[in-house]
Amino acid sequence: MMTYNLTKFTEYLIEWAKTFQVDEKPYKFSVKREGQTLSLYGMCDMVYNLTIPNLIQNYISQDSTKIKKNWVEIIQSYQNPKTGWFKEGFFNYGFHFKEHSSAFSVAALKLLDSQPKYPIKSARKLNTRKKVRKWLRSSPEWGLLYWPGSHRGGGIAAIFATLGEEYYPHEDFFDWYFEWLDEKADPEVGFWRIGWIHKLKKDRLTKQELGGAVHYYWIYEFLDHPIPYPEKVIDSTLELQTECGTWDTSYSYCIDLDAIFCLTRCCRQTNGYRKEDIKTSIRRYLELTLHLLNNKDKFYKNYDDAHRLTGCLCAIAEVQKFFPELIKTQTKWIQTLDITPWI
Repeated sequence: MMTYNLTKFTEYLIEWAKTFQVDEKPYKFSVKREGQTLSLYGMCDMVYNLTIPNLIQNYISQDSTKIKKNWVEIIQSYQNPKTGWFKEGFFNYGFHFKEHSSAFSVAALKLLDSQPKYPIKSARKLNTRKKVRKWLRSSPEWGLLYWPGSHRGGGIAAIFATLGEEYYPHEDFFDWYFEWLDEKADPEVGFWRIGWIHKLKKDRLTKQELGGAVHYYWIYEFLDHPIPYPEKVIDSTLELQTECGTWDTSYSYCIDLDAIFCLTRCCRQTNGYRKEDIKTSIRRYLELTLHLLNNKDKFYKNYDDAHRLTGCLCAIAEVQKFFPELIKTQTKWIQTLDITPWI
């Protein structure tokens, strides 16, 4: 069995990360390489990009306490004390909703052994079953923008799950949350197909359904709630893989994490449903992705922003977690989704 080696890639990852530094400060980052604009996403992404491959201590080995403290304080500075939301400005990087940037920031702070300074005030209104069901029905987008819309439904729940029970709007919040989602899952494909676009095209199955569903599955897994119709989720995810081995473009990014997470977690839940097909699928993914990561020139060309790499690294950590024989690294990588259910 072929083993895919990432030793070469990790030798220049810290060097790559430093090209995103602003003012040569080890805790200040742009989201774009060699950019000089401080970015909430850049700073949070680098927490992940260095934590997942288990290199963050190597990066901050000198004066680590001070560096982490400054890193935490800058991320916290993006939180609005009146609302609790984290935002970069009028628009977040990539036009992400405030729920995404907030969950992303809370998760990054968790990885830095910290937390937000203020509560998310509007989210605290989700304190009855009726309000939770109404919110899930109307706040996340379930139609054409299903994938980014799921940042709302998943992001707020991820914040609560990351911070712990004392931060829940109500002790039964997640009972109500999973109850509604379980009811609405599509038994034919596993994912949710409840938007207006699915009424027009009932057999629709695209990367939008995959990318949208996984933002809820992260919460399911973190809180040990069974994913609905896991066999169908596996079937649908395998069907969506492209010829090149990814689930979208010719380089790996977050949608590949989404797919691999669906495959590994649902395979475990079903005690091995289509396990060999899943391993074959993942090998196809690794063939392309590791070729790009282990070639320094191609890596720098394809990953000129910090956010693009984050999902890719988390996907590889997921593969190593479930199929350790496939990936060789100097140190075991860290699956951050087992620490905080957002990325």
